[in-house]
Amino acid sequence: METPTVEPGEILFLSRDDVTNAASADECLERVEETFRWVSDDQVQQTNPVEIWLSKRGGEFGYGNVSSYPAYIEPLGVAGNKWLGVFQQNAKRGLPALSAVNILSDAETAMPLAFIEGQSVTAMRTAGHAGVGAKYLAREDSSTLTIVGCGHEGRTHLRVMDALFDLDHVKACDIDDDVRTTFIDEMSDVTDATIEGFVDSQEAVRGADIICMVTTAEDPIVMAEWIEPGTHVAATNGFLDLDPTFSAAADKWVIGVESRDRLWIDGEEVGVTAPEGLSYDDVYAELTDVVSGKASGRESADERTVMVHMGMPALDVAASHFVYERAKKEGIGTKLTLFE
Repeated sequence: METPTVEPGEILFLSRDDVTNAASADECLERVEETFRWVSDDQVQQTNPVEIWLSKRGGEFGYGNVSSYPAYIEPLGVAGNKWLGVFQQNAKRGLPALSAVNILSDAETAMPLAFIEGQSVTAMRTAGHAGVGAKYLAREDSSTLTIVGCGHEGRTHLRVMDALFDLDHVKACDIDDDVRTTFIDEMSDVTDATIEGFVDSQEAVRGADIICMVTTAEDPIVMAEWIEPGTHVAATNGFLDLDPTFSAAADKWVIGVESRDRLWIDGEEVGVTAPEGLSYDDVYAELTDVVSGKASGRESADERTVMVHMGMPALDVAASHFVYERAKKEGIGTKLTLFE
């Protein structure tokens, strides 16, 4: 297909369908891992998100905010920003909990390149960094995967874990019968593993080698004592839906570089993605150090491990650029004229 030529004053618009047609989460996995290495090698500039709060926890629709996530990635020659909107209980209004738009700019000229639907990119890179964590922290022979939360991120997490491990059994857990059934029907065409549905999370995590927590729950639904020796947990939602005592009980708790600020502050106000009581003293290492070899990953078959990564601007920009390049190659997207 002919590659779209984007001239100065034009940008490439990519809708959600465009993004999913251009690339999948498992195809983006290598780019995500590269980004962690670039961060470790100081080839990335990024800042903590700038947030505007719209609602705090305890409101009718949970916490809500809009925030900006800028980054410059030197090896890609691109800068970008994700404009993220969050309302944790938006499902009550028939709306997704997350909405986002991503903008890419050429780092040489600062001219805009693309305007991209960001929720699909977020799901892609979120599954990607969960996959990178599992690559280093889960057992290589992992064959049973539990997905707790059968939404869009549950789907991308399954794709990534299926690409990394020889799965034969997937446990899909969701309290909504229709959501769970639809997930099983759709994903059975994606994986060769047998998919079994569960309502009870304790039953779902029993015997799991890898557990992916991808829910919108604001209280723990998986407890530390349910997590068996040798299991790795990808805690995408921090310690909201996962028992916070597992932060200390796990043999290794690995965090993203951003989590020190976004997950908690010792002895002070705690972020929305964690309850009180978490301590940096319980952290084993940051994921960039594990990926770069500065810290070891899994060292024994019986270790219980957990990786918490709340996302960082560099991942959104790197994943968006990956999608942008794939879209140009495949002739996907719509050119928009900003000025002539």
